[in-house]
Amino acid sequence: MDERPRRSYYEISVNRFPSKYWHRNIINTMKRILEKYSVSGPVLDLGCGDGLRTRMILGDDLEVDGVDIDPEMLDFAKTRLNNVFHASIDNNLGELIKRKYRVVLLLESLEHVRDPEPVLRNAAEFMENDGLLVVVVPVETPLFRIIWWIWTQTMGKKWKETHLYKFKSAKQLFSLLEKNFEIVEHGTTNFNSITIVVCKKRTN
Repeated sequence: MDERPRRSYYEISVNRFPSKYWHRNIINTMKRILEKYSVSGPVLDLGCGDGLRTRMILGDDLEVDGVDIDPEMLDFAKTRLNNVFHASIDNNLGELIKRKYRVVLLLESLEHVRDPEPVLRNAAEFMENDGLLVVVVPVETPLFRIIWWIWTQTMGKKWKETHLYKFKSAKQLFSLLEKNFEIVEHGTTNFNSITIVVCKKRTN
């Protein structure tokens, strides 16, 4: 019997060639960006998955709650995050979450819903007025489409057909965010295939 501890998808991916280079580059870029801000808890991770990436970015000291629709992922997240909620991030989360957060994270989550606007409304609802929203999405560059197709045909078959909303450009993301947020900073990584945006909530 194999008694090795079971590992989550991302735990495997961030340690396996070649996917580890893709994931760790995003994680390291996020860490460099967030070093500019006084990031403090509590943190809400919408689409938290197994919680691994968030802990790799923020460390183990901050209080982090997570929401995800995948029960298997949440089993792993329970060991890493303070509280986890089983729900779709585009649903009304008011019955589950009763607090405000200093930071809300959307780390490669918006592309997995058909309509990002309810997710962004949730983010705004649960953010403190002077809090931060951090968004990471893939942009459908020619290179990304090639990489994604290869990935979903090989080691990432579980993600086939899971990108329900496709961002054709960073401007498309910006226009969605600007309805509820003020963009503070934005950048790209992974050959411009990943866009990262830091926002504050609009209070006027």
